Amino acid sequence: ICLFMIQRIQTVYIVIAVMLTLASLCLQIGYFNLEGLTVAREYNLWIIDETGKCDFITWPLFAILVPSAALGIYTVFAYNNRKSQARMCIFNVLLIVGWYILYGVYSRVLPGDTVRQSDFVPTIFAAFPALSALFYVLANRGIVADERLVRAADRIR
Repeated sequence: ICLFMIQRIQTVYIVIAVMLTLASLCLQIGYFNLEGLTVAREYNLWIIDETGKCDFITWPLFAILVPSAALGIYTVFAYNNRKSQARMCIFNVLLIVGWYILYGVYSRVLPGDTVRQSDFVPTIFAAFPALSALFYVLANRGIVADERLVRAADRIR
């Protein structure tokens, strides 16, 4: 049964999406520049300013991606219930959309005068959740196609 699960392309898509989400949790997603100098670096869980002080103001970003990754892992093993698996993929996409909304808010509204006056620059790692959402959409399409194929086979019997 486990071998069948890995042979489905949507399982590969979901695994890639989970890996991108986990990578995004660990990497820098942006920084704040003021006149060419980096005054703060933003991660999913904290912001580090130029003095090295950590501020955990961005913890909601982390709090969205952790359940998204956990739900993605669960989705891989829910291959027996395709309808539920498809719903979980869509829910993960919605979580990622929420993450980007918060990401936009945290790039504009932060404590500290120096950070407020600076320009926010996203890193390439901030695109990982978007790629993850793309892979969830691809997985959902594969799951729906499998469901249609099973229904067609049931009608033939």
